[in-house]
Amino acid sequence: MYHEVVLAGVAISLLFSELTGLSPAGLVVPGYIALALQTPRRVAYTLLIALLAWGVAKVLSRWMILYGRRRFAVLILLSFLLNEGIIASGLLPYDPGMIGVLVPGIMANEVEKQGLAKSLLSLGVVVGILVLLMMWKGMRVFPL
Repeated sequence: MYHEVVLAGVAISLLFSELTGLSPAGLVVPGYIALALQTPRRVAYTLLIALLAWGVAKVLSRWMILYGRRRFAVLILLSFLLNEGIIASGLLPYDPGMIGVLVPGIMANEVEKQGLAKSLLSLGVVVGILVLLMMWKGMRVFPL
């Protein structure tokens, strides 16, 4: 059923972006976020990593030319390196577990393209639709 949620997320994200012109932080991201809602700290940590990667890329863009594929690759690498750095430094008492390796980089890329508010609001709408779909199918969505 998990693959179906991710695929439904892609379909709903595509429909949403066609109707509104806004991307819900990437096509695959809402499905993975909806599946991870049972662990809210993991969702929050993934969002934190995405925002940190976005901020670091903004600073790096003062000295580097970051656009298109290069920007996307840098955001993916930054999100991975930031996660590894935070875990290795012991800043957190435990590893909350980032959702995937690519999800924070994809989120950061969309935030860079269309802004934080638009990205997070559209992500929330699509995740909400997916949650309703998951509940209708009898899947456990939220922690007990």
